[in-house]
Amino acid sequence: MSQDAPTQDHASEVDESQSAGHGSTGFALAGDDLEQQQPLLGHGQDNGDDNDDDGDEHERTHRIQASATPSMMSRSASTESFVSTQSAPPPYELYPPARTWTGRIYNWVRQLPRFATHQAIYLPTMGSRRRRRRRHAHTQHSQGEQAPYNHQPLPSTATSSLSSTSIDSIASNAYSYYQQWVTRVQALPKYPLPSSVARYRPLLVCLCILALLLCSFLLFCAIFFAPMDLPPPVIPDQVLVPGSAARILTQNIIMRPPGIKNNWSDYKDQRIDYLIEHIFPHYDIICLQEAFAFATRRKDKLIKEARLRYGFNYHVESPRKYPWNIGIDGGLLILSKYPILQADVIQYPRGKHSDWLSLKGALHAKIQVSSSSSFHLYTTHTQASYDLNNVINPDDTRIRLSQFAQLHEFISATARADDAPIMVLGDLNVDAAVHHADLPPTHHSKESSVHYTWMTQVLKGVGVPAREVGGDEDDSDIIYQHDWRLLDLVDKVYAEYGYHPVTFGDIDILQDPTRLVPGETILTDHDQLMTMQSIDRLYWSARNTTALTVMHAVVEPNKVRDNKDLSDNDRAAIDFTQISDHYGLKCQLALS
Repeated sequence: MSQDAPTQDHASEVDESQSAGHGSTGFALAGDDLEQQQPLLGHGQDNGDDNDDDGDEHERTHRIQASATPSMMSRSASTESFVSTQSAPPPYELYPPARTWTGRIYNWVRQLPRFATHQAIYLPTMGSRRRRRRRHAHTQHSQGEQAPYNHQPLPSTATSSLSSTSIDSIASNAYSYYQQWVTRVQALPKYPLPSSVARYRPLLVCLCILALLLCSFLLFCAIFFAPMDLPPPVIPDQVLVPGSAARILTQNIIMRPPGIKNNWSDYKDQRIDYLIEHIFPHYDIICLQEAFAFATRRKDKLIKEARLRYGFNYHVESPRKYPWNIGIDGGLLILSKYPILQADVIQYPRGKHSDWLSLKGALHAKIQVSSSSSFHLYTTHTQASYDLNNVINPDDTRIRLSQFAQLHEFISATARADDAPIMVLGDLNVDAAVHHADLPPTHHSKESSVHYTWMTQVLKGVGVPAREVGGDEDDSDIIYQHDWRLLDLVDKVYAEYGYHPVTFGDIDILQDPTRLVPGETILTDHDQLMTMQSIDRLYWSARNTTALTVMHAVVEPNKVRDNKDLSDNDRAAIDFTQISDHYGLKCQLALS
């Protein structure tokens, strides 16, 4: 019975290993390793006649078979062995071929070069007799024999540290952390839905997704649409002393919302930086048009930098609009170094064409330039002209006249109570010049267009005859008139030049006077090139006051080539030729 017991144990182990399958990773012993076991087997046969203990013989036979056939090892114990990458194929070659494009891409990514490509590959092996295997390896090592590579000792510390820095180790650690979080989430208490609610589970999932999208949308609006909190002023307010003058600028900067531009690019960010660096330092009061704040922080950057760097501590702007308003803000902005005593805003009814989306209006600021002097400042941007073949659109004209009438009512409501002077400026979108076909484009128009005359009369409160603006010939009514009038309202730029200077679509004259080229092509729409329009205005009403006087009301092109603060290399590095497709208007407000 003592001899049969080991045989039965051996048979059971063989059956168990065969049932596990011969494709195990432990089946790694080569023919050379079997030859290394032959001397050990022969030694056991030579001593078999001298040794009468059959139990020892069976034990030696079982030990040899266990070391020669690793696939028969027991599953009760396991360890990790490693295969050198010098003799084993790369790990990505062990993966099955992909059958889809996504799988091929994934396999290609796994074939990218990695750190430490000569590191060891650890394979799990099954051991039946751990103690005997260790003792056998120790015996071979003591006799100077080389152990099979499946039974090599564990790698050194350097190899282990090298493996820990590999991408596979990082991925393994990340996956372990992921499993920990999954386990924690699964351990959270679960609240089963009532059967009456569970049947609507897909609808609940859709509602949760919609709620998440809504929260994300509101967060986006709060970041990019709401006004930014401004820092406190760091520069004291400016005070105008007698004998000095405040420098005033009005400029359409064509700073439209993101994605809206005339040509390939309008270089919004570069022009914002140029405004801050080279335009703002030269003025005390600035009125901007088309400085839109919709879905951008550029306007906030202008206000912040103007306050911190130059002392524009006061500002008035068009009300911000959100996507649910189905429109963008009016794009108006007033910056002042002098205190603003009163600020008001109006919004015109929606215009036509693309102006329907821009909720245009007007701003008012009563600015105190000294302890005893102040004036009313108004800036506006009215309906644009969408003409066809240089034919004035009558619908656009009527919309503009109605906006001028609203502006006059706005002035009456905010400035009627005192006698402070009034200044009205901005992009009024009315071409004041008369263009004769028999005259060259460079001819300066001293005549005033009929649309300019209507605009001035409406702003004064006088109104225009209805028959002149599309009414019946027999209609003698005066429309857009008002009981409060500004009869001394003067176009100061026209008074300065004696003609209507070009402020939009200008030309450049080359050495040959017969060759004319557009003055600006990067920001100006191609349909508006060389149209030679005078559409920006600066009106002044003294209202019997002599303390404040407007002087030197002129056009300011703001061309990069005329900037004396820039070097030739700086000019060459700037991608635009002027700050806007419009020229600006500037003046000095002198205190006597």
